[in-house]
Amino acid sequence: MYISEIYASGFRCFNPTAPLQLKLSPGLNILVGPNDAGKSAIIDAARYVLWTRGDDYIRPDEHDFHVDADGARGCDFVVRCTFDDLSADEEARFLEWCTNEKGKLRLHVCMRGARRVSPGGGSIISSQHRAGAEGDGLPLDGELREYLKATYLKPLRDAEREMRAGRRSRLSRILGAMPTMGPQSKPAAQGGDATLHDTLTAADVAVRNNAAVGGVASSVNTDFLDKLSFVDDRLVATLDLGAGGSFDQILERFELYLNAKAGTERIQRGLGYNNLLFMAAELLLLQSHPDQVPFLLIEEPEAHLHPQHQTLFMEVLAARAAKPDPDKGETHQQVQVLLTTHSPQLAAGAELETMTMIVGHRAFPLGATHTRLEVDDYEFLRRFLDATKANLFFARALIVVEGDGEHLLLPAIAEKLDRPLSRHGVSIVNVGHRGLFRYSRILQRKAENAIPVPVALIPDRDIPPPEAKVDL
Repeated sequence: MYISEIYASGFRCFNPTAPLQLKLSPGLNILVGPNDAGKSAIIDAARYVLWTRGDDYIRPDEHDFHVDADGARGCDFVVRCTFDDLSADEEARFLEWCTNEKGKLRLHVCMRGARRVSPGGGSIISSQHRAGAEGDGLPLDGELREYLKATYLKPLRDAEREMRAGRRSRLSRILGAMPTMGPQSKPAAQGGDATLHDTLTAADVAVRNNAAVGGVASSVNTDFLDKLSFVDDRLVATLDLGAGGSFDQILERFELYLNAKAGTERIQRGLGYNNLLFMAAELLLLQSHPDQVPFLLIEEPEAHLHPQHQTLFMEVLAARAAKPDPDKGETHQQVQVLLTTHSPQLAAGAELETMTMIVGHRAFPLGATHTRLEVDDYEFLRRFLDATKANLFFARALIVVEGDGEHLLLPAIAEKLDRPLSRHGVSIVNVGHRGLFRYSRILQRKAENAIPVPVALIPDRDIPPPEAKVDL
């Protein structure tokens, strides 16, 4: 199953009179738009409803309630994720939480937040998670909650720290959740290959039998602990690798790092490469875990990434979000991705149909059923919409020009008029040909509200020479 819709009313920037109703596809979903448009609020709405894997614990606070035009803060909000395309096993497991809508079972997971002013000042915040479109169904139990948890990659994450050894490290959680690691926590069967448990136990014995290690342990015991012990409570220390602890403690000793380009010495690698490694580990976990919904939330994956690596990352992500093709031998689990970005490079490398513009706290999908683009327009833009033109997805206002002359002249005219384009959030897209309308139709809607981004088209006034003849 996959999330087909995210609904939010009264939550942060989403007014109850104009709630968010964001439709999602089972694969890749990209949110683009200017700052403060509502992209991060959408990501957080999904996190609040589903919770996430990891140590971060989130709960609503006073700032999650919508503030209206008069400055009054609301007292309740509703956030809902709707799941469709349930498998037969999922329908059977979660039947009591599902809703039958015209013979089709759907799972609505709803979170309601409430705020009331306490007598002593301040606010008292409460929330509840229930099934049902209005949150009037059964409370969610542990099994369902664990099954629905999302994976969240926050912006400007410290990937190196996440992959470092340590107590409750993210890497240890990833390793512990891998299906292949379960049998490694126990001794091998008679005649079978040694497991990780066997290997570490043997290493522990070898370490304890090492003369230098044994000498240190003996000195600690005879020189100090014997003198600090009671007669009936003798203190004895052992120095080893600690493999006798729990398997989780063993996994917490693992580190994941990139090899050096040459030689065997470990070196410090850059933030961008470490982020690629960390995101690869998270994708590996998602696609190899059939007992959880593979839903990935990513905010600004372009952080620390070179533009060419952004393109490579988008290609890998699109491949994992695509439905596997058995004819090609693909067996990976399809990952549903909800991603926010401010990178023209990422936007240019994505399929236009996967994108949704978030402008003025409203969602505007760019699929063929919503825009005025024709089929051949999509094909054209797939070839020619590059990073220099993709800034149209992030502009507050847009001027589409035909060539370099207009591109150079218009900013100068605006400066002379004391209306600098950059200060007013106006972007210029130079298409380099007469296909201006193909780009403008991206922002034109078929039957919905217009995207609140002013657009101007300025072509050349090409005057034909006198010797040119009219083609009759």
